[in-house]
Amino acid sequence: MELNELYHKTLGLFGADNAEHLSDCLMKSLNDEERKDAFCEMVGGDLSKDWLQMVYQYYLADRKEKKQDYTPKSIAKLMEMLVGATESCIDLCAGSGALAIQKWIENPNQEFVLYEADTNVIPYLLFNLSVRNISATVFFLMYFKVMLKTSGK
Repeated sequence: MELNELYHKTLGLFGADNAEHLSDCLMKSLNDEERKDAFCEMVGGDLSKDWLQMVYQYYLADRKEKKQDYTPKSIAKLMEMLVGATESCIDLCAGSGALAIQKWIENPNQEFVLYEADTNVIPYLLFNLSVRNISATVFFLMYFKVMLKTSGK
């Protein structure tokens, strides 16, 4: 499915006007089994791919200030292979969950501990976990930009 088609179908499914509004709609759908089933149907049952990552990266990622660029499936698959079999997995920059999804494909019963600093992507991450029934603890990291000006003495 092309990005434009995916974007419009996703907005329609969740009743969102745009990508920013989609974030709120995803949060409201975390426990909506009918909506999750409809999402699965929309993507042809293929939950091995982070469909929402494509939408977020193109329409919402902050590439200028935060230098956000999300992990492509090929790199996520390579990382999954390098890590190998585990009972639990920690991801310090979870984003929308691409790495967790790849590890989940290998072992759907493992536990995840995920950290993410960008609150804008959190709804995408949580919906990805929820639609796949991935067991995870998610930590929202808040960071502060501190500027220090010295006299140079």
